Amino acid sequence: MPKKKSEGSITIKDIAALSGVSISTVSNVLNGRTNKVSKQVADKIMTVMKETGYKPNTLAKNLRAISTKTIGVIVEDLVIFTTSPIVEGLMHRTEEAGYDVVIENMRLFGRWSDKWMHDDALFRSALANVMNKMESMNVDGIVYIAGYEHEVVLTNVPEDVPIAVVYASSMDPKIPCFELDDEQGGYMSYKYLHSMGHSKIAIISGEASNLHTVNRLRGIQRAMFEDGVLFDPSYVVPQSWNKAGGYNGMQQLACKDFTAVICFSDLIASGVYEYLLEHDMKPGEDLSIIGYDNHEVSKLLSPTLTTIALSLEKIGEAAVSWVIQKCEGEDVDSADNLEVRIPGELIERNSVIKIN
Repeated sequence: MPKKKSEGSITIKDIAALSGVSISTVSNVLNGRTNKVSKQVADKIMTVMKETGYKPNTLAKNLRAISTKTIGVIVEDLVIFTTSPIVEGLMHRTEEAGYDVVIENMRLFGRWSDKWMHDDALFRSALANVMNKMESMNVDGIVYIAGYEHEVVLTNVPEDVPIAVVYASSMDPKIPCFELDDEQGGYMSYKYLHSMGHSKIAIISGEASNLHTVNRLRGIQRAMFEDGVLFDPSYVVPQSWNKAGGYNGMQQLACKDFTAVICFSDLIASGVYEYLLEHDMKPGEDLSIIGYDNHEVSKLLSPTLTTIALSLEKIGEAAVSWVIQKCEGEDVDSADNLEVRIPGELIERNSVIKIN
């Protein structure tokens, strides 16, 4: 039998832990939403509450119905270079709407490097912690910002709180996602090079299974099909997303005949520059190069790098706009299978020459 605590010290979180269920399940029982909970689970929760002497906090329950004009923002890691612009766009919109923002940084990369990407238990533990904080702060809505394009499964979401996912895909069709249009970005990259006279084009992508890679390649293949060009997978070299990836990719492509290369990140492109300079070739003259991200490095390279700028502020603004509208009871697009994809922008600089 669970040990009784002093009156008022037992929380809904304790009841959930002792019952082996989520906080939202306990909340459903407390608020009479028994149609969402099996009788067996409901009886177990009621027994635990009786044995522990738990008394529902009616004030807290009433506060749930009162708007705090606060949006909770959960980020996978603030150090990821794409996160800050997304937050900036989000903050701009919330300030306009008169909402405050609280940010919870899970620090997934900072704490576990890439390990969390392959360990569901690590991810769920970090997520449960921040979701509980969001519920305790009584936020009106939540925006979840991923560090890269992947599929996320969000659990422990506070009851009746609208939530949107940014820069990732949600596995729950009821949670909308706001993403970059990577397919359109790949399409633009190829179309631009083709318009500049290039028909022999190599590609240094990211890891083959990465969703950014998959979607950008899909866009390139669509553009090639429209132009009547046969896609040759031997001209595609999957690599890491960094400078070393670009350098290694060029080594692999050294025996190929091509006049331009599409790099799936500006850091990859910087590795291509290094390889060319080491082999007495000039970037932008002997080989045309287009990058992706509009990373700060793209303006520091010589010649400056033509690239695809990410519409990061726009997706942050679009996501929180949807959440705010839901908070205020406005008639917005249904969250069921809602995917909003925002295209990037071609930034033309000096790394691509026109050929006949």
